[in-house]
Amino acid sequence: MNTHRFVKPIMQGLTKLHTLLYNKYGGRFLGTLFGNPICMITTVGRKSGSLRTIPLLTIPYKDDYILVASSGGSPEHPGWYYNLIHQPRIKMTVNSNTFTAHARQLSDEEKDSLWPFIIEACSFYEDYRQKTSRNIPVFICSPIS
Repeated sequence: MNTHRFVKPIMQGLTKLHTLLYNKYGGRFLGTLFGNPICMITTVGRKSGSLRTIPLLTIPYKDDYILVASSGGSPEHPGWYYNLIHQPRIKMTVNSNTFTAHARQLSDEEKDSLWPFIIEACSFYEDYRQKTSRNIPVFICSPIS
């Protein structure tokens, strides 16, 4: 049985609820996970052209933010991955600070060098990496002045 078809609608519902609560409380409720901020990213849907806003765990790194397209170790990339590839200019909200950022997918070499930092911040990403055969993409999001 393909459990992914059941998980996807549940995750979509939880994402909508999380977004609603995050916005209502300005990130003070459901704004962190394991000491790392939950950010809201707004992307342009590559097929629809519509704005899409979703909550994602982000890892602060220097003056930038890391996003890991793990999708919980599923065999498919998350939808937001394709939106970032299509249009890397995004809006991010971190700790109620909203800014425009450029999301750049890291090369495999860059990702490998940052991976220890990523799993130190969020060890479950290593579990997700072991769970899937897909190469999990990692983005560095740099605020645009």
